[in-house]
Amino acid sequence: MLTFLLLATLAQAPALPGKEKEPPEDIEVPDEVPPAVVPPLPVATLPPATHELFERIKRRVAQVRIIERRSGTKSSIGSAFFVDAQGHAVTNYHVISSIVHQPEDYSVELVRDGQGEQPVPVRVVDVDVVHDLAVIQQDAPVKDWFELAATEPPQGTRLYAMGNPHDLGTTIVEGTYNGLVQDALYDKVHFSGAINPGMSGGPTVTSEGRVVGVNVATLGNQLGFLVPVAHARALVERARGQQGGDPTALLAVVGAQLLDNQQRITDRLLAEPLTAQGLGDYRVPGRWLPFLKCWGDTPLEPENPYTVTRYQCSSEEDIFLSGEHRTGVVAYDHAFVSSDELGPLRFAALYSATFGDDVGGVDATKADVTNFRCKTEFVQVGGMAVRAALCLRAYKKFPGLYDLALRAATNNASTSGVQTSLDLAGFSADNARALARRYLEALAWTK
Repeated sequence: MLTFLLLATLAQAPALPGKEKEPPEDIEVPDEVPPAVVPPLPVATLPPATHELFERIKRRVAQVRIIERRSGTKSSIGSAFFVDAQGHAVTNYHVISSIVHQPEDYSVELVRDGQGEQPVPVRVVDVDVVHDLAVIQQDAPVKDWFELAATEPPQGTRLYAMGNPHDLGTTIVEGTYNGLVQDALYDKVHFSGAINPGMSGGPTVTSEGRVVGVNVATLGNQLGFLVPVAHARALVERARGQQGGDPTALLAVVGAQLLDNQQRITDRLLAEPLTAQGLGDYRVPGRWLPFLKCWGDTPLEPENPYTVTRYQCSSEEDIFLSGEHRTGVVAYDHAFVSSDELGPLRFAALYSATFGDDVGGVDATKADVTNFRCKTEFVQVGGMAVRAALCLRAYKKFPGLYDLALRAATNNASTSGVQTSLDLAGFSADNARALARRYLEALAWTK
């Protein structure tokens, strides 16, 4: 373009006065000036066709089968991909979690697409429960495996997710890399593509076949999530040279990772002031850190002689331990209850009834946690009396970890008040109490 513009400028320049000259008679003047010859723009290298990429790398992907020992049949499936010649493969922790928690009931095997392929037994070598990753290994070496990318691709890069959706065989899905999810408690990549059940643990690769993420979750409508490749790379490096296969040792690894993670979250929360949110005549804990998503609402129910305005915040993310037990949660909820129709006595009865006896908490089974043990007392917060019930329950498989449920209600006004709840899953007792204390200290009456 620069050449064209320059030539156009020169071609349009007027002749200088007094300088016109007739051309020599022996020079032929063409009727038209030929256009300038401009070299064509280079053609960008096109990525390979999807079917070509698939044929080249499909043998590097395998289906993970969790086998229930009594029936001898598969109870669940996922995906995995090989990362070296020694038979190491990466998958999700949630795909193989039953092997860690119930090794006497389940085993795990890999099978690749192809005629006559037989399942191959594997063992769990190492795990990263916080980022939902695991490394498994078969004894037989492999001839073809994936390279893990050294860096994240630019946003908008065309990617290809692979796995075994709904037990339909190895599949490839095109999608787009949209970078890390902002303000998330646990790192994850936003992938615009169809990741379906059974693809968990499969690779998402570039057009060169390098892995940039591990399939982990979906919200449907082309909204998928990947574990960033950096976490997979760190786990693979740690797993090499380990034998694995010892469930007791793996449980200890999971417990240590959970303790480290709750300390990281606690340090982040205690390092920042808890912002205040106005709610009726009160100030309540607002959005403590960006990883918490907050919402508010006042349902319109004209038949009720009172109104309830709610404000709630949650990390909206958790750590998968088993199908019945999740942890790593921070969530709280406030309800401002007020009435212009009920007198003090009737309002007090309503207010006490809505406080309730259920401590709630994050879902878990009796095999996972003990019963809650609670202590209820009146405390002075912000110059007002607050009724508070603080409950703790211990993790049975992971010593030193607890769930906390805090329920509190203000008692300073006759026809209004705030009831609040805080749920923490997977924290040390000391950290849980410290966070609950900071939380209560953020309550105040503004009248």
